[in-house]
Amino acid sequence: MSSSEETLVVEVKFDIEKDSEGFPKSRDAEALLCKPLDAECSRCVVASVPFYLRNVAYGDTISTKRNSSDDLEFKDVIDRGGYRVYRVLLHDPTKRSELVGRLLDLDALLEQDGNLIAVAIPPNADLDAIVDCILQGKREGFWGAQDGYVFESK
Repeated sequence: MSSSEETLVVEVKFDIEKDSEGFPKSRDAEALLCKPLDAECSRCVVASVPFYLRNVAYGDTISTKRNSSDDLEFKDVIDRGGYRVYRVLLHDPTKRSELVGRLLDLDALLEQDGNLIAVAIPPNADLDAIVDCILQGKREGFWGAQDGYVFESK
């Protein structure tokens, strides 16, 4: 791939596995930006933090397939990137800046959509400090939180 192709990102559609209560009710799929590893985009690295997915994380290498409209769809995870993903739903939006600042100081990667914040924790970050920060705000009622994808090293 040329250097200009290496910086290219593509959108890949992922079907969302609903939880036992049918969450999220508002959507069945999520599109993530991914960096292609080959000219056909059949292998990519996830380059955005998923909001609703439980089976993939930022940094994972995935395989894709083309649908009938020639759009890319998720097929399988080839290799895990070592990131963990958590979701935070702000109950008190006045706490957004404080939370975002603290998580960024702890080297987390973030995506935001309204009061929903998706948090990707790199393998070398202080996992305990990030989880403690999330759980403290949850205990105090500032936000709700749940696991997205939790990487377990072998």
